[in-house]
Amino acid sequence: MMRQREKILLMPQIFPTPTTAESLAKLRLARSSGMGSITLRKLMQRYETASHVLARWSEFAKPSMVLCTEDAAQRELEKLRAAGGWMVVWGEEGYPAALQELPDAPIVLSGLGDAQFLSARQVAMVGNRAASAAGLAWSKTLASDLAKAGVVVTSGLARGIDSVAHEGALSANGGTVAVVAGGVDHIYPPENANLRQRIIAHGCVVSEQPFGMVPLAQFFPRRNRIIAGLSVGVVVSEASRHSGSLITAECALGYGRDVWAVPGSPSDARAGGPNWLLKNGAHLVESAADILAHLPAKPAPFVPRVQQQKIQPDLFANADEADDVFAGDEGEIDGIEPSLRQKVFGLLGAVSVSFDTLVRMSGVDEAALNGVLIELELDGHASRAADGGWVRG
Repeated sequence: MMRQREKILLMPQIFPTPTTAESLAKLRLARSSGMGSITLRKLMQRYETASHVLARWSEFAKPSMVLCTEDAAQRELEKLRAAGGWMVVWGEEGYPAALQELPDAPIVLSGLGDAQFLSARQVAMVGNRAASAAGLAWSKTLASDLAKAGVVVTSGLARGIDSVAHEGALSANGGTVAVVAGGVDHIYPPENANLRQRIIAHGCVVSEQPFGMVPLAQFFPRRNRIIAGLSVGVVVSEASRHSGSLITAECALGYGRDVWAVPGSPSDARAGGPNWLLKNGAHLVESAADILAHLPAKPAPFVPRVQQQKIQPDLFANADEADDVFAGDEGEIDGIEPSLRQKVFGLLGAVSVSFDTLVRMSGVDEAALNGVLIELELDGHASRAADGGWVRG
């Protein structure tokens, strides 16, 4: 297994950037307002090349569509290169094969780190931003075990499950890919600045958004589809029924990928998503062995969505709503930290968590934590377990 990991590390770094007129044309079209990746793909099929699409722009452009200028595209590339970044372009060398045939594949991906991790065998891990202490610890172990088996762990660099997925892979000297909703230069959440740097050193951070773009709420579902597309399958852990994590699972099924789910207590709303997925055919995962047994040698080929069993559509009707209780969804990007009371409550679940673990994971002193736990207990939101630890309500 270590030999497989060493092979990834010893690959020379590549920093591809658009250098041809056709590549630059694709970048300009991708950055034009009113031009989505599906529309652009259709136009390139009609006119054969992106350069021809540019030449015929006036024939199809609506008044609301604004073409990105060549100067603007060149400025973006200059900023990206100055930051040590790179860009891979759909249909050209360096673009990940796992995304190539997807109908809504991003036309360009900007990145920091080693672009070759995009072509490695990846498993995505997603879940609640306000996960329980037990869920965080278990997910970190799972990511570590996958990395030890030579699997690159992919996630979204968000708080909670995303963060520990990256941390777990790095702790095992493994590779990890972070797909972010804003530009690759934008650090969000701010507390993950150090984690982001370590990912760049041992994997890569990628985005389809322009360099300098802040992560707007509408970008998160688009980010989720890339996470699903890059991976051979998606693991969902501690996600409510309306979590953005289930959008990632929906995309995975639509792309012909596997979906694994971690079961949880019915009394914890954060188990609602995984438990529902399990009822509807997702693979049960209790350890890395459950995932490794299903992994193909190569990423699964794209199968048209109409051939897939579709997840109940109304499940995702409110996917941008907040997660249950105190947990915010991925789309909430105002940067406001949850209160200490909310933070501690979020760490509690159906599995007992020791006081020392809560001190370590909450980052507060013992006296403050004790006061919060007493408040939660008096309000009926927390109680002592038989082993002396703490659980919800």
